[in-house]
Amino acid sequence: MIGLINLMEETVLSKIDQLLPNTDYCKCESCRMDMAAYALNRLPAQYVQSIKGKVLYRFASSQVQNDIEVTVAVSKAIEIVGKAPHKNTNYVEEKRV
Repeated sequence: MIGLINLMEETVLSKIDQLLPNTDYCKCESCRMDMAAYALNRLPAQYVQSIKGKVLYRFASSQVQNDIEVTVAVSKAIEIVGKAPHKNTNYVEEKRV
């Protein structure tokens, strides 16, 4: 592995994949990415640059407290984005007018 990877991204996307199917909210890629961005902006980044770091993170991320924090952030993200998805590509432009 070369470079830095924020493993929290993988964790959040995995949690979205786990929780989103049990809802009636939109499951399109745009909404998934909005949900991920919302959750990631509320969770600490977990950068690694080696395989060893990735293994250590996987161990830490399996701990109950970390899983609860991720689950809460992702659940909130699913609810917020799910209730107000903005699929219109002109969304930003319309808000400026």
